[in-house]
Amino acid sequence: MRVRFAPALLVLAMLPSLALAQAGRGGRGQGGGKGDKYIPTNDLPKYPAATELQKYNPVVFLIDQRKKLSLSDSQVTVLRGLQARIYERNADLIARYDSVQRIYKPENANDASNLKADSLRTRSLQQTLVMNGVLDSLMTRRQNDDLDALALIADDNAKKKAADLLDKQDADFAKLMPSGTPRRSRRRPN
Repeated sequence: MRVRFAPALLVLAMLPSLALAQAGRGGRGQGGGKGDKYIPTNDLPKYPAATELQKYNPVVFLIDQRKKLSLSDSQVTVLRGLQARIYERNADLIARYDSVQRIYKPENANDASNLKADSLRTRSLQQTLVMNGVLDSLMTRRQNDDLDALALIADDNAKKKAADLLDKQDADFAKLMPSGTPRRSRRRPN
């Protein structure tokens, strides 16, 4: 597993450096003659806490809405099994996200000398790439989790109501993503 992880880290480490190099050539600081050098800013995105992301298990949401959906006790029992599998399936991503998110401090970029600020900004950009990748993976898994949950609901009317509720929850989950983070469109069939 470490062998596959090392090349990914190398790529993640190189991308922000390339972005900073591009910014230095024609990026933000290029304005009315005065701004020929790169000036770090605090415009890096704000990310939700990992505990906030864990709250968006679609099965927990459907179980909470069981009265609206007229779910039987046996259906709730089956859904609880899927709920546990979803938590297990996402545990590694949530843990990775949490460890990076805890040390993510974009506001430090303006508090130091230019050299140190560039180093801090590079690290923040690397962390941003990791968190965006994890959020993208979680969104993909959410779509699959939604489909798995809907497959366990037998009644067509309840399934349609559940799909509508999950669409709203997916939209709420997407709102947690910082602006500028790629957002996936709905993939569930109508």
